[in-house]
Amino acid sequence: MQVYHLSHIDLDGYACQLVSKQFFKNIQCYNANYGREVSARIYEILNAIAQSKESEFLILISDLNLNLNEAQYLQDKIQEHRLQNRNIQIQLLDHHISGKEVAESFHWYFLDTNRCATKIVYEFLKKHYAILEPKNTTWLEPLVEMVNSVDIWDTQGYGFELGKVCMRMINQSSELNRFMFDDENRNYKLKLLEEVKNYLFLENAPVAYDNDLFKLKKIALGGDPDTETMDNISSNAQTHLLSLKKHDCSVYYQDKKGFLSYSMGGISVLANLFLTQNPDFDFYMDVNSKGNVSLRANGNCDVCELSQMCFNGGGHRNASGGKIDGFRESFNYRDIKEQIEEIFNNA
Repeated sequence: MQVYHLSHIDLDGYACQLVSKQFFKNIQCYNANYGREVSARIYEILNAIAQSKESEFLILISDLNLNLNEAQYLQDKIQEHRLQNRNIQIQLLDHHISGKEVAESFHWYFLDTNRCATKIVYEFLKKHYAILEPKNTTWLEPLVEMVNSVDIWDTQGYGFELGKVCMRMINQSSELNRFMFDDENRNYKLKLLEEVKNYLFLENAPVAYDNDLFKLKKIALGGDPDTETMDNISSNAQTHLLSLKKHDCSVYYQDKKGFLSYSMGGISVLANLFLTQNPDFDFYMDVNSKGNVSLRANGNCDVCELSQMCFNGGGHRNASGGKIDGFRESFNYRDIKEQIEEIFNNA
């Protein structure tokens, strides 16, 4: 069975996926914040199912509530697949009262406002997929209780203070951009969260984990915590991942070849490192969610002129910026790239 698990982007959302990954091996995870990104991720999941050669699927949604239109759309599309003899099950597990109306309209929408989503997911999987329950994971249930304490703000609950540290860890672990490095960003956070199992039973667990967290981040990013700074470790990790995407992220302006990223932000150090390690590129550009453009070069391209011609901007020969007129925000990288290619072709 192929499992697709969509969850929120806070501690509770990622902890749901840490739990599901213990039960299922053939699992693909997706994350979304509220709003239009939920629909975008549902579309990605349905597209993945359409292209899959598997015949049995589980769509698991946690710590997110759908509106009526989203829920109806998902159910209708699943029914179309079932008519093609594909066994697809849907299960939504949530605890937000804002989903009450939708939960009453769809049998697969489970709502319980007394527990966090992680605890709901854990107890649901233990009940319905007991045969897949992992062995040697005595840490999993107390970790679930820790997340439950902090998510429903039970200050007397198990591991509340440690949960507060974990909540901040998830919120501030932005070293790998979520839109450019979706899987890597998620795996990074899940790895740091799973490390909590080594602290759960310590006498002063919150302080111990808090003190070690910066070092754990360096290790999780593949660096040496004793000889390298976080700036260098993070830049090297991101540059390596960007280099793996060179083919898909290449754009061309006249006779110049550039690399396009989306919502990376603060690219000065990263862009210069990337261009140094990838001399086949003449410039680097990043577009944020509002259509603002940052451009960097290493002497091979006048990005000030490029910005003036294409983005009504300006700056310096090797560092410039601008803004895209009529920018259409998207949660899909391909949509952003198509907009840039259209602008370059017209220019």
